[in-house]
Amino acid sequence: KFETSEDIKSVTFELKIIAADLPEQETIYTQWFHSDCIADYFNVPVFSEEHWQLIESFIKTAAECGINMILTPLFTPPLDTKVGAERPTVQLVDVKISDGKYSFGFEKLERWVNMCRKNGMKYFEMSHLFTQWGAEFTPKIIAEENGEEKRIFGWDVRADGGEYEKFLDAFLPELKLETERLGIKDVTYFHVSDEPSAEHLKSYEYDKNMLMKHLGDYAIMDALSDFDFYSKGVSRHPVVSLQHLETFIENNVPDLWTYTCCAPGTTYSNRFFAMPSGRNRILGIQMYKYDVKGFLHWGYNFYNTQLSVEKIDPYKVTDAGCAFQSGDSFSVYPYDNGAIHSIRSRVFYDALQDMRALKLL
Repeated sequence: KFETSEDIKSVTFELKIIAADLPEQETIYTQWFHSDCIADYFNVPVFSEEHWQLIESFIKTAAECGINMILTPLFTPPLDTKVGAERPTVQLVDVKISDGKYSFGFEKLERWVNMCRKNGMKYFEMSHLFTQWGAEFTPKIIAEENGEEKRIFGWDVRADGGEYEKFLDAFLPELKLETERLGIKDVTYFHVSDEPSAEHLKSYEYDKNMLMKHLGDYAIMDALSDFDFYSKGVSRHPVVSLQHLETFIENNVPDLWTYTCCAPGTTYSNRFFAMPSGRNRILGIQMYKYDVKGFLHWGYNFYNTQLSVEKIDPYKVTDAGCAFQSGDSFSVYPYDNGAIHSIRSRVFYDALQDMRALKLL
C-alpha cells in the first residue's frame, strides 16, 4: 500500500523483441471434459440450447489454456462412477433398436465436432468403451426401442458378453464412416479402459481385440503405467503416469505421453494447490527434454465428489470431498455463463509456451 507519492519507485529496463514467431504447438494436450458437471452446476437440461452454449464457453476457455484435444462422449463416459451407479446421460450418439438390429444417429456428434473445431480443438478422443479399473463391464448406453428409451448396457452387463460385441460390430463401422465424413479420421483417438493394472492385462487385451477388428487404423491410447502392457504388445500408445515414466524412457518407447492424476506428490512435478507454480511450469521443460508428445489430465471440470456420489461447489470444495489433493479434480471454475481460468491452468499454458520456445531455439 502506497501512503504517499514519495513511496512510489520506478525502474527502467531494456526489452529486446526477437523478430521471430513461436512455432505452432505440437504437444497434444487433453483435460477430460465433463459435460454432465456443466449441466449439473448451472441446472440446465443436458443438450438443451443453454447447455450447448455453456459447453461452447468451456471449450473456448480450454483452448485459451492450450488444450487442443477434447474428450467426446459418444456414450456417457464410464469414468469416476461408483459401481452400480450412474452419472447423468450425456450421450452424443442416438441408438435405436428395431427387430433386434441397431441403427445410429450422429446429428449431435456432428454438432459437437463442428463446435469444437470452430473453437480451437484439433484432436478428438472418443470416450472409453469399457469401464474403468478393469475393463470388465460396459458403459451406460441408452437406446430407443418401440418408442421408449431404456438403458441397454451398464454395470450389469459384462464386457465379454456376446451382446456387447454384437453392438460394437454394428456401431464401430458406422462410426468410422462418420469420422471420415466429418474429416476427423486422422485426428481421432480411441480408449478401451482407464487405468488398467497388471491383473487386468488379459481382460484389457480381450476388450481391445474387440475394437481392433474395426479400428486397426486408429490410435488406441489409455492411461496405464505397467510396462508389460507395452512390452507384450497389448498397448502401443501408453499414457504413463509421471512417476512411472522413467522405465518407458529407458526403453526408448516412441511417441510417449504422460499424465498426472491424484499423484505424484512429493519430489515430482504437479499442479496441486499446495505446490509453488514452478513445480507446474517445469513440466514443459521436462516434456521437451524427454520428447514427450502428449499430456493428459483427468479433471478439467470435475465438479463431483469421488466416484460422482455427490455434486460439489468448486468454490467451496476443492478436493472432491477429501478424496484428492486440492486442485486435482478441476482447473477451471464455472462463472457467469461459462468458465474462467485458475492460476494453475495459466501457469501450465506458460509451460506449453516454454516448449514452443525451446523448439524454436
